[in-house]
Amino acid sequence: MDSYPLLLTQEQTEQDDDCACPDKAFVLAFDYAATEVDNDCACPDRGWGVTPMETSDTAVATPFITTPHTHTQPLTAEHTLVYSPYAPGGPSVLNQAAYTRWQAFHHPQPLLPQEIDVELLEQALLQPSQAAFQPQHRTPQTLTAWLHVTNACNLDCPYCYVRKSSARMDKATGLNALKQIFFTAQTHGFKRVKLKYAGGEATLHFALIRRLHTAALEMAADHGLELREVVLSNGVRLRPEDADWLAAEGVKLMVSLDGVGETHDRQRPWRGGGATFHHVENTVDNVLLPRGIKPDITITITRLNAGGAAAAVRWALARDLPVSLNFYRQNILSASRRELDLEEQAIIQGMLAAYAEFEAVLPARPFLNGLLDRVQAEAHAHTCGVQHSYLVITHEGHLAQCQMHLNQSVSPAITGDLLPMVAAGPIQNLSVDEKEGCQACEFRYRCSGGCPLETFRATGRWDVQSPHCHIYKTLFPAALRLEGLRLLKVNNLLQGIPPSIHR
Repeated sequence: MDSYPLLLTQEQTEQDDDCACPDKAFVLAFDYAATEVDNDCACPDRGWGVTPMETSDTAVATPFITTPHTHTQPLTAEHTLVYSPYAPGGPSVLNQAAYTRWQAFHHPQPLLPQEIDVELLEQALLQPSQAAFQPQHRTPQTLTAWLHVTNACNLDCPYCYVRKSSARMDKATGLNALKQIFFTAQTHGFKRVKLKYAGGEATLHFALIRRLHTAALEMAADHGLELREVVLSNGVRLRPEDADWLAAEGVKLMVSLDGVGETHDRQRPWRGGGATFHHVENTVDNVLLPRGIKPDITITITRLNAGGAAAAVRWALARDLPVSLNFYRQNILSASRRELDLEEQAIIQGMLAAYAEFEAVLPARPFLNGLLDRVQAEAHAHTCGVQHSYLVITHEGHLAQCQMHLNQSVSPAITGDLLPMVAAGPIQNLSVDEKEGCQACEFRYRCSGGCPLETFRATGRWDVQSPHCHIYKTLFPAALRLEGLRLLKVNNLLQGIPPSIHR
Protein backbone atom coordinates (compact mmCIF):
# COMPACT_ATOMS: atom_id res chain seq x y z
CA MET A 1 0.00 0.00 0.00
CA ASP A 2 1.22 3.54 -0.74
CA SER A 3 2.53 5.46 2.26
CA TYR A 4 0.41 8.49 1.46
CA PRO A 5 -3.18 8.90 0.31
CA LEU A 6 -3.41 8.69 -3.46
CA LEU A 7 -6.16 10.09 -5.65
CA LEU A 8 -6.07 9.70 -9.44
CA THR A 9 -8.45 11.72 -11.58
CA GLN A 10 -8.46 13.13 -15.10
CA GLU A 11 -7.67 16.80 -14.64
CA GLN A 12 -3.93 16.64 -15.35
CA THR A 13 -3.43 13.43 -17.34
CA GLU A 14 -1.74 14.12 -20.67
CA GLN A 15 -3.69 12.75 -23.60
CA ASP A 16 -0.83 10.98 -25.31
CA ASP A 17 2.04 10.87 -22.81
CA ASP A 18 3.00 8.33 -20.16
CA CYS A 19 2.57 9.85 -16.73
CA ALA A 20 5.14 9.77 -13.95
CA CYS A 21 4.55 7.49 -10.99
CA PRO A 22 2.58 9.24 -8.24
CA ASP A 23 4.37 10.80 -5.29
CA LYS A 24 2.40 11.29 -2.08
CA ALA A 25 -1.10 12.71 -2.49
CA PHE A 26 -1.88 14.47 -5.75
CA VAL A 27 -4.55 14.93 -8.39
CA LEU A 28 -3.85 13.52 -11.83
CA ALA A 29 -6.53 14.36 -14.31
CA PHE A 30 -7.61 14.96 -17.85
CA ASP A 31 -9.79 17.58 -19.50
CA TYR A 32 -12.28 15.30 -21.23
CA ALA A 33 -13.70 18.16 -23.26
CA ALA A 34 -10.51 18.00 -25.32
CA THR A 35 -11.12 14.35 -26.26
CA GLU A 36 -14.50 14.68 -27.91
CA VAL A 37 -15.10 11.88 -30.41
CA ASP A 38 -17.16 13.20 -33.29
CA ASN A 39 -20.38 11.50 -34.37
CA ASP A 40 -23.70 12.52 -35.85
CA CYS A 41 -25.05 14.07 -32.64
CA ALA A 42 -24.26 17.47 -31.15
CA CYS A 43 -22.29 16.70 -28.01
CA PRO A 44 -23.18 18.93 -25.06
CA ASP A 45 -20.95 21.95 -24.69
CA ARG A 46 -19.09 21.78 -21.39
CA GLY A 47 -20.57 25.12 -20.45
CA TRP A 48 -23.89 23.44 -19.85
CA GLY A 49 -22.48 21.47 -16.95
CA VAL A 50 -22.67 21.52 -13.22
CA THR A 51 -20.10 23.13 -10.95
CA PRO A 52 -19.63 22.50 -7.25
CA MET A 53 -21.12 25.03 -4.85
CA GLU A 54 -18.61 27.65 -3.78
CA THR A 55 -17.31 27.35 -0.22
CA SER A 56 -15.65 30.26 1.51
CA ASP A 57 -13.04 28.96 3.94
CA THR A 58 -13.04 25.21 3.47
CA ALA A 59 -10.12 24.44 5.77
CA VAL A 60 -11.75 25.84 8.89
CA ALA A 61 -14.53 24.62 11.14
CA THR A 62 -17.18 23.85 8.50
CA PRO A 63 -18.08 20.16 8.82
CA PHE A 64 -18.06 18.12 5.58
CA ILE A 65 -19.60 14.80 4.64
CA THR A 66 -19.31 12.37 1.73
CA THR A 67 -21.42 13.48 -1.23
CA PRO A 68 -24.65 11.45 -1.45
CA HIS A 69 -25.18 9.02 -4.38
CA THR A 70 -21.44 8.79 -5.07
CA HIS A 71 -20.71 5.69 -7.15
CA THR A 72 -17.96 3.36 -5.90
CA GLN A 73 -16.52 0.11 -7.21
CA PRO A 74 -13.34 -1.81 -6.36
CA LEU A 75 -10.67 -2.05 -9.06
CA THR A 76 -8.00 -3.99 -7.16
CA ALA A 77 -7.29 -4.91 -3.58
CA GLU A 78 -5.56 -1.53 -3.24
CA HIS A 79 -7.59 0.79 -5.47
CA THR A 80 -11.23 1.92 -5.55
CA LEU A 81 -13.02 3.97 -8.19
CA VAL A 82 -15.26 6.74 -6.83
CA TYR A 83 -17.45 9.07 -8.86
CA SER A 84 -19.55 11.90 -7.47
CA PRO A 85 -22.65 12.96 -9.44
CA TYR A 86 -21.19 16.47 -9.26
CA ALA A 87 -17.63 15.61 -10.30
CA PRO A 88 -16.47 18.14 -12.92
CA GLY A 89 -14.92 15.46 -15.11
CA GLY A 90 -14.42 11.71 -15.03
CA PRO A 91 -14.06 9.34 -12.07
CA SER A 92 -11.31 9.26 -9.44
CA VAL A 93 -9.21 6.31 -8.35
CA LEU A 94 -8.26 6.19 -4.64
CA ASN A 95 -5.71 3.94 -3.03
CA GLN A 96 -6.56 2.36 0.31
CA ALA A 97 -5.28 5.27 2.39
CA ALA A 98 -7.19 7.85 0.36
CA TYR A 99 -10.35 5.71 0.37
CA THR A 100 -10.14 5.30 4.14
CA ARG A 101 -9.78 9.06 4.53
CA TRP A 102 -12.82 9.65 2.29
CA GLN A 103 -14.88 7.13 4.26
CA ALA A 104 -14.06 9.00 7.46
CA PHE A 105 -16.34 11.76 6.20
CA HIS A 106 -19.36 9.50 6.52
CA HIS A 107 -19.41 11.27 9.87
CA PRO A 108 -19.37 15.09 9.57
CA GLN A 109 -16.00 16.62 10.35
CA PRO A 110 -13.88 19.60 9.29
CA LEU A 111 -11.24 19.38 6.59
CA LEU A 112 -7.66 19.03 7.72
CA PRO A 113 -4.88 21.16 6.19
CA GLN A 114 -3.67 18.28 4.00
CA GLU A 115 -3.61 17.85 0.26
CA ILE A 116 -5.87 14.80 0.10
CA ASP A 117 -8.77 16.62 1.79
CA VAL A 118 -8.52 19.46 -0.73
CA GLU A 119 -8.42 17.00 -3.61
CA LEU A 120 -11.45 15.10 -2.35
CA LEU A 121 -13.32 18.39 -2.21
CA GLU A 122 -12.17 19.44 -5.69
CA GLN A 123 -13.58 16.21 -7.11
CA ALA A 124 -16.93 16.91 -5.38
CA LEU A 125 -16.50 13.79 -3.24
CA LEU A 126 -17.19 15.91 -0.16
CA GLN A 127 -19.82 18.53 0.54
CA PRO A 128 -20.71 20.76 3.51
CA SER A 129 -22.90 18.75 5.87
CA GLN A 130 -25.49 21.51 6.04
CA ALA A 131 -25.56 22.50 2.34
CA ALA A 132 -25.95 20.23 -0.67
CA PHE A 133 -24.34 20.95 -4.03
CA GLN A 134 -26.33 23.26 -6.27
CA PRO A 135 -25.91 22.71 -10.03
CA GLN A 136 -24.80 25.87 -11.79
CA HIS A 137 -25.75 26.02 -15.46
CA ARG A 138 -23.08 28.04 -17.20
CA THR A 139 -22.88 29.74 -20.57
CA PRO A 140 -21.85 27.41 -23.44
CA GLN A 141 -18.54 28.22 -25.11
CA THR A 142 -18.93 26.39 -28.45
CA LEU A 143 -21.62 27.03 -31.04
CA THR A 144 -21.89 23.91 -33.22
CA ALA A 145 -23.47 24.06 -36.67
CA TRP A 146 -24.39 21.15 -38.93
CA LEU A 147 -24.05 22.19 -42.57
CA HIS A 148 -26.13 19.77 -44.63
CA VAL A 149 -24.07 19.85 -47.83
CA THR A 150 -26.19 17.39 -49.83
CA ASN A 151 -28.97 14.81 -49.78
CA ALA A 152 -26.97 12.64 -52.18
CA CYS A 153 -25.18 9.51 -50.98
CA ASN A 154 -23.54 6.51 -52.57
CA LEU A 155 -24.73 4.19 -49.79
CA ASP A 156 -28.17 2.96 -48.75
CA CYS A 157 -28.07 2.55 -44.97
CA PRO A 158 -31.40 1.25 -43.61
CA TYR A 159 -31.38 3.54 -40.56
CA CYS A 160 -30.63 6.78 -42.42
CA TYR A 161 -32.95 9.73 -41.77
CA VAL A 162 -32.09 11.62 -44.99
CA ARG A 163 -34.44 11.46 -47.99
CA LYS A 164 -31.93 10.80 -50.76
CA SER A 165 -31.90 13.02 -53.84
CA SER A 166 -29.37 14.89 -55.93
CA ALA A 167 -30.17 18.14 -54.12
CA ARG A 168 -27.16 19.98 -52.72
CA MET A 169 -26.20 23.25 -51.06
CA ASP A 170 -24.96 25.97 -53.38
CA LYS A 171 -22.11 28.34 -52.57
CA ALA A 172 -24.31 31.38 -51.90
CA THR A 173 -26.46 29.44 -49.41
CA GLY A 174 -23.39 28.11 -47.64
CA LEU A 175 -21.69 31.48 -47.38
CA ASN A 176 -24.84 33.12 -46.04
CA ALA A 177 -25.17 30.33 -43.49
CA LEU A 178 -21.63 30.95 -42.28
CA LYS A 179 -22.27 34.67 -42.02
CA GLN A 180 -25.28 34.13 -39.75
CA ILE A 181 -23.56 31.38 -37.72
CA PHE A 182 -20.63 33.63 -36.83
CA PHE A 183 -22.96 36.56 -36.15
CA THR A 184 -24.96 34.36 -33.76
CA ALA A 185 -21.79 33.12 -32.06
CA GLN A 186 -20.53 36.64 -31.45
CA THR A 187 -23.95 37.87 -30.32
CA HIS A 188 -24.12 35.23 -27.58
CA GLY A 189 -20.50 35.42 -26.49
CA PHE A 190 -19.38 32.00 -27.70
CA LYS A 191 -15.62 31.49 -27.81
CA ARG A 192 -15.56 29.13 -30.78
CA VAL A 193 -17.56 27.83 -33.71
CA LYS A 194 -17.57 24.18 -34.71
CA LEU A 195 -18.74 23.29 -38.22
CA LYS A 196 -19.88 19.80 -39.21
CA TYR A 197 -19.91 19.24 -42.97
CA ALA A 198 -22.47 16.48 -43.46
CA GLY A 199 -25.07 14.88 -45.70
CA GLY A 200 -25.85 12.49 -47.34
CA GLU A 201 -22.20 12.06 -48.22
CA ALA A 202 -20.54 15.43 -47.88
CA THR A 203 -17.34 14.37 -49.66
CA LEU A 204 -19.28 14.07 -52.93
CA HIS A 205 -19.07 17.88 -52.98
CA PHE A 206 -15.58 18.50 -51.63
CA ALA A 207 -15.12 21.68 -53.68
CA LEU A 208 -17.91 23.32 -51.69
CA ILE A 209 -16.39 22.14 -48.39
CA ARG A 210 -13.07 23.73 -49.36
CA ARG A 211 -14.74 27.01 -50.31
CA LEU A 212 -16.72 27.16 -47.07
CA HIS A 213 -13.62 26.31 -45.06
CA THR A 214 -11.72 29.25 -46.56
CA ALA A 215 -14.60 31.60 -45.79
CA ALA A 216 -14.99 30.22 -42.27
CA LEU A 217 -11.31 30.86 -41.52
CA GLU A 218 -11.71 34.48 -42.60
CA MET A 219 -14.89 34.98 -40.56
CA ALA A 220 -13.39 33.36 -37.47
CA ALA A 221 -10.43 35.73 -37.67
CA ASP A 222 -12.70 38.74 -38.22
CA HIS A 223 -14.85 37.83 -35.21
CA GLY A 224 -11.98 36.78 -32.96
CA LEU A 225 -13.39 33.26 -32.62
CA GLU A 226 -11.72 29.85 -32.59
CA LEU A 227 -12.74 27.53 -35.44
CA ARG A 228 -13.12 23.76 -35.37
CA GLU A 229 -14.30 21.68 -38.33
CA VAL A 230 -15.10 18.05 -39.05
CA VAL A 231 -16.21 16.25 -42.20
CA LEU A 232 -18.64 13.36 -41.64
CA SER A 233 -18.13 10.59 -44.19
CA ASN A 234 -18.90 6.96 -44.99
CA GLY A 235 -15.26 6.61 -46.06
CA VAL A 236 -15.84 4.57 -49.21
CA ARG A 237 -14.58 7.01 -51.85
CA LEU A 238 -12.30 9.55 -50.19
CA ARG A 239 -9.73 10.66 -52.77
CA PRO A 240 -6.02 11.04 -51.96
CA GLU A 241 -6.13 14.73 -52.93
CA ASP A 242 -8.99 15.28 -50.48
CA ALA A 243 -7.04 13.54 -47.73
CA ASP A 244 -4.04 15.74 -48.54
CA TRP A 245 -6.25 18.78 -48.08
CA LEU A 246 -7.66 17.54 -44.75
CA ALA A 247 -4.15 16.94 -43.45
CA ALA A 248 -2.86 20.31 -44.64
CA GLU A 249 -5.81 22.29 -43.26
CA GLY A 250 -6.18 20.39 -39.99
CA VAL A 251 -9.84 19.54 -40.60
CA LYS A 252 -11.01 16.48 -38.67
CA LEU A 253 -12.65 13.48 -40.30
CA MET A 254 -15.31 11.14 -38.92
CA VAL A 255 -15.86 7.79 -40.65
CA SER A 256 -18.83 5.49 -40.04
CA LEU A 257 -18.09 1.80 -39.53
CA ASP A 258 -20.75 -0.64 -38.35
CA GLY A 259 -18.76 -3.86 -38.21
CA VAL A 260 -16.13 -5.87 -40.01
CA GLY A 261 -16.86 -7.54 -43.33
CA GLU A 262 -20.40 -8.74 -43.82
CA THR A 263 -21.66 -7.15 -40.58
CA HIS A 264 -20.76 -3.71 -41.91
CA ASP A 265 -21.98 -4.52 -45.43
CA ARG A 266 -25.42 -5.51 -44.14
CA GLN A 267 -25.99 -2.10 -42.55
CA ARG A 268 -24.03 0.08 -44.97
CA PRO A 269 -24.38 -1.34 -48.51
CA TRP A 270 -23.83 0.47 -51.79
CA ARG A 271 -26.86 2.16 -53.22
CA GLY A 272 -28.23 -0.67 -55.34
CA GLY A 273 -26.52 -3.30 -53.16
CA GLY A 274 -23.01 -4.58 -52.70
CA ALA A 275 -20.23 -4.76 -50.11
CA THR A 276 -18.50 -1.60 -48.88
CA PHE A 277 -16.34 -2.68 -45.92
CA HIS A 278 -13.22 -3.33 -47.96
CA HIS A 279 -13.55 0.16 -49.51
CA VAL A 280 -13.64 1.75 -46.04
CA GLU A 281 -10.69 -0.37 -44.93
CA ASN A 282 -8.73 0.62 -48.03
CA THR A 283 -9.46 4.30 -47.41
CA VAL A 284 -8.26 4.13 -43.82
CA ASP A 285 -5.21 1.94 -44.41
CA ASN A 286 -4.00 3.29 -47.74
CA VAL A 287 -5.29 6.86 -47.95
CA LEU A 288 -5.68 8.28 -44.44
CA LEU A 289 -3.17 6.63 -42.11
CA PRO A 290 -0.18 7.10 -44.47
CA ARG A 291 -0.96 10.84 -44.35
CA GLY A 292 -1.14 10.93 -40.57
CA ILE A 293 -4.95 11.26 -40.54
CA LYS A 294 -6.61 9.31 -37.74
CA PRO A 295 -10.35 9.56 -38.30
CA ASP A 296 -12.85 9.24 -35.48
CA ILE A 297 -14.70 5.94 -35.98
CA THR A 298 -18.39 6.00 -35.14
CA ILE A 299 -20.32 2.73 -34.82
CA THR A 300 -24.11 2.78 -34.92
CA ILE A 301 -25.41 -0.09 -32.79
CA THR A 302 -28.63 -1.80 -33.88
CA ARG A 303 -30.02 -5.22 -33.06
CA LEU A 304 -28.54 -6.44 -36.36
CA ASN A 305 -24.91 -5.60 -35.64
CA ALA A 306 -24.69 -5.61 -31.82
CA GLY A 307 -22.94 -8.96 -31.89
CA GLY A 308 -20.32 -7.56 -34.27
CA ALA A 309 -19.51 -4.40 -32.30
CA ALA A 310 -16.51 -6.08 -30.64
CA ALA A 311 -14.91 -6.91 -33.99
CA ALA A 312 -15.38 -3.31 -35.17
CA VAL A 313 -13.80 -1.97 -31.97
CA ARG A 314 -10.89 -4.42 -32.34
CA TRP A 315 -10.39 -3.24 -35.93
CA ALA A 316 -10.30 0.42 -34.88
CA LEU A 317 -8.07 -0.07 -31.84
CA ALA A 318 -5.58 -2.05 -33.92
CA ARG A 319 -5.13 1.19 -35.88
CA ASP A 320 -5.14 3.39 -32.75
CA LEU A 321 -8.33 5.18 -33.87
CA PRO A 322 -10.79 6.91 -31.50
CA VAL A 323 -14.09 5.02 -31.31
CA SER A 324 -17.65 6.10 -30.52
CA LEU A 325 -20.42 3.56 -29.86
CA ASN A 326 -23.86 5.07 -30.52
CA PHE A 327 -27.37 3.65 -30.43
CA TYR A 328 -29.67 3.58 -33.45
CA ARG A 329 -32.50 6.12 -33.33
CA GLN A 330 -35.72 5.17 -35.05
CA ASN A 331 -36.91 7.81 -37.53
CA ILE A 332 -39.71 8.27 -40.05
CA LEU A 333 -37.77 6.62 -42.86
CA SER A 334 -36.65 3.61 -40.80
CA ALA A 335 -39.78 2.97 -38.71
CA SER A 336 -40.78 -0.08 -40.76
CA ARG A 337 -37.36 -1.73 -40.23
CA ARG A 338 -38.23 -3.50 -36.99
CA GLU A 339 -35.14 -5.69 -37.21
CA LEU A 340 -33.05 -2.62 -36.35
CA ASP A 341 -34.83 -1.85 -33.07
CA LEU A 342 -32.70 -2.11 -29.96
CA GLU A 343 -33.19 -5.24 -27.84
CA GLU A 344 -31.81 -4.77 -24.34
CA GLN A 345 -29.99 -8.03 -23.76
CA ALA A 346 -28.53 -8.15 -27.27
CA ILE A 347 -27.27 -4.57 -26.90
CA ILE A 348 -25.86 -5.14 -23.40
CA GLN A 349 -24.04 -8.34 -24.36
CA GLY A 350 -22.70 -6.81 -27.56
CA MET A 351 -21.48 -3.70 -25.75
CA LEU A 352 -19.80 -5.71 -22.97
CA ALA A 353 -17.97 -7.73 -25.60
CA ALA A 354 -16.83 -4.46 -27.17
CA TYR A 355 -15.65 -3.24 -23.74
CA ALA A 356 -13.55 -6.39 -23.39
CA GLU A 357 -11.71 -5.30 -26.56
CA PHE A 358 -10.95 -1.94 -24.95
CA GLU A 359 -9.73 -3.69 -21.81
CA ALA A 360 -7.42 -5.92 -23.82
CA VAL A 361 -5.65 -2.81 -25.17
CA LEU A 362 -6.43 -0.02 -22.68
CA PRO A 363 -5.32 2.88 -24.89
CA ALA A 364 -3.47 5.64 -23.04
CA ARG A 365 -5.77 8.12 -24.77
CA PRO A 366 -8.93 8.76 -22.68
CA PHE A 367 -11.81 6.93 -24.38
CA LEU A 368 -14.69 7.06 -21.89
CA ASN A 369 -16.63 9.64 -23.91
CA GLY A 370 -17.08 7.21 -26.80
CA LEU A 371 -18.08 4.14 -24.82
CA LEU A 372 -21.82 4.58 -24.33
CA ASP A 373 -24.07 6.50 -26.68
CA ARG A 374 -24.95 9.93 -25.23
CA VAL A 375 -23.17 9.37 -21.89
CA GLN A 376 -20.29 11.82 -21.37
CA ALA A 377 -17.58 11.97 -18.70
CA GLU A 378 -17.81 15.68 -17.98
CA ALA A 379 -20.81 16.85 -15.98
CA HIS A 380 -23.64 18.25 -18.07
CA ALA A 381 -27.34 18.81 -17.57
CA HIS A 382 -28.57 18.68 -21.18
CA THR A 383 -28.06 15.67 -23.44
CA CYS A 384 -26.98 17.68 -26.46
CA GLY A 385 -26.73 21.25 -27.70
CA VAL A 386 -30.24 21.41 -29.22
CA GLN A 387 -32.00 24.67 -28.21
CA HIS A 388 -28.84 26.02 -26.57
CA SER A 389 -25.70 25.77 -28.69
CA TYR A 390 -26.58 23.86 -31.88
CA LEU A 391 -27.79 24.88 -35.33
CA VAL A 392 -28.69 22.79 -38.37
CA ILE A 393 -28.65 24.45 -41.80
CA THR A 394 -30.28 22.45 -44.58
CA HIS A 395 -29.02 22.39 -48.16
CA GLU A 396 -31.83 24.85 -49.01
CA GLY A 397 -30.74 27.30 -46.34
CA HIS A 398 -33.49 26.48 -43.86
CA LEU A 399 -32.88 26.37 -40.11
CA ALA A 400 -33.66 23.22 -38.10
CA GLN A 401 -33.13 22.14 -34.50
CA CYS A 402 -31.62 18.71 -35.18
CA GLN A 403 -30.28 16.87 -38.22
CA MET A 404 -33.00 14.26 -37.68
CA HIS A 405 -35.51 17.09 -38.25
CA LEU A 406 -34.11 18.24 -41.58
CA ASN A 407 -37.58 18.31 -43.09
CA GLN A 408 -39.10 20.11 -40.09
CA SER A 409 -37.40 23.48 -40.21
CA VAL A 410 -38.09 26.16 -37.63
CA SER A 411 -37.39 28.91 -40.16
CA PRO A 412 -37.31 28.95 -43.96
CA ALA A 413 -34.59 31.63 -43.87
CA ILE A 414 -31.40 32.16 -41.90
CA THR A 415 -31.09 35.80 -40.96
CA GLY A 416 -29.70 37.47 -37.88
CA ASP A 417 -29.52 35.74 -34.50
CA LEU A 418 -30.46 32.10 -35.06
CA LEU A 419 -30.55 30.78 -31.49
CA PRO A 420 -33.93 32.25 -30.46
CA MET A 421 -35.54 30.44 -33.40
CA VAL A 422 -34.10 27.03 -32.51
CA ALA A 423 -34.86 27.63 -28.84
CA ALA A 424 -38.52 28.14 -29.73
CA GLY A 425 -38.76 24.96 -31.82
CA PRO A 426 -40.79 21.85 -30.97
CA ILE A 427 -37.92 19.72 -29.61
CA GLN A 428 -37.63 20.23 -25.87
CA ASN A 429 -34.11 19.51 -24.66
CA LEU A 430 -34.84 19.80 -20.96
CA SER A 431 -32.37 19.73 -18.10
CA VAL A 432 -32.02 16.32 -16.48
CA ASP A 433 -33.22 17.94 -13.25
CA GLU A 434 -36.61 18.38 -14.93
CA LYS A 435 -36.96 14.74 -15.99
CA GLU A 436 -39.09 12.32 -14.04
CA GLY A 437 -37.10 9.30 -12.90
CA CYS A 438 -33.72 11.04 -13.17
CA GLN A 439 -33.39 13.32 -10.15
CA ALA A 440 -31.98 10.75 -7.72
CA CYS A 441 -29.83 8.81 -10.21
CA GLU A 442 -26.10 8.79 -9.48
CA PHE A 443 -25.37 9.06 -13.23
CA ARG A 444 -27.88 11.81 -14.05
CA TYR A 445 -25.26 14.40 -15.00
CA ARG A 446 -23.53 11.93 -17.36
CA CYS A 447 -26.38 10.64 -19.56
CA SER A 448 -28.71 13.58 -18.69
CA GLY A 449 -31.74 11.47 -19.45
CA GLY A 450 -30.76 10.37 -22.96
CA CYS A 451 -31.72 11.66 -26.42
CA PRO A 452 -34.88 13.79 -26.11
CA LEU A 453 -36.12 12.74 -29.55
CA GLU A 454 -35.82 9.05 -28.69
CA THR A 455 -37.58 9.62 -25.37
CA PHE A 456 -40.44 11.52 -27.00
CA ARG A 457 -40.81 8.88 -29.71
CA ALA A 458 -41.14 6.13 -27.10
CA THR A 459 -43.19 7.96 -24.45
CA GLY A 460 -44.78 11.06 -25.98
CA ARG A 461 -43.10 13.14 -23.28
CA TRP A 462 -39.96 15.26 -23.04
CA ASP A 463 -39.79 15.30 -19.24
CA VAL A 464 -39.08 11.63 -18.46
CA GLN A 465 -36.05 9.36 -18.46
CA SER A 466 -34.75 7.62 -21.56
CA PRO A 467 -36.34 4.36 -22.73
CA HIS A 468 -32.76 3.05 -22.68
CA CYS A 469 -32.25 3.95 -19.00
CA HIS A 470 -31.71 0.33 -17.95
CA ILE A 471 -29.07 -0.13 -20.66
CA TYR A 472 -27.24 3.00 -19.52
CA LYS A 473 -27.35 2.02 -15.84
CA THR A 474 -26.13 -1.50 -16.62
CA LEU A 475 -23.27 -0.49 -18.91
CA PHE A 476 -21.97 2.73 -17.38
CA PRO A 477 -20.33 1.05 -14.34
CA ALA A 478 -18.51 -1.28 -16.77
CA ALA A 479 -17.39 1.74 -18.79
CA LEU A 480 -16.20 3.51 -15.63
CA ARG A 481 -14.19 0.44 -14.68
CA LEU A 482 -12.30 0.74 -17.95
CA GLU A 483 -11.47 4.37 -17.22
CA GLY A 484 -10.26 3.40 -13.76
CA LEU A 485 -7.99 0.73 -15.26
CA ARG A 486 -6.71 3.24 -17.82
CA LEU A 487 -5.78 5.68 -15.05
CA LEU A 488 -3.89 2.93 -13.27
CA LYS A 489 -2.14 1.90 -16.46
CA VAL A 490 -0.87 5.35 -17.44
CA ASN A 491 0.46 5.72 -13.88
CA ASN A 492 2.24 2.33 -13.96
CA LEU A 493 -0.05 0.86 -11.29
CA LEU A 494 -1.83 -1.81 -13.31
CA GLN A 495 0.07 -4.86 -12.10
CA GLY A 496 -2.09 -7.70 -10.83
CA ILE A 497 -5.39 -6.48 -12.23
CA PRO A 498 -7.71 -9.47 -12.80
CA PRO A 499 -9.27 -9.63 -16.28
CA SER A 500 -12.88 -8.62 -16.72
CA ILE A 501 -15.43 -11.40 -16.21
CA HIS A 502 -16.86 -10.33 -19.58
CA ARG A 503 -13.72 -11.16 -21.54
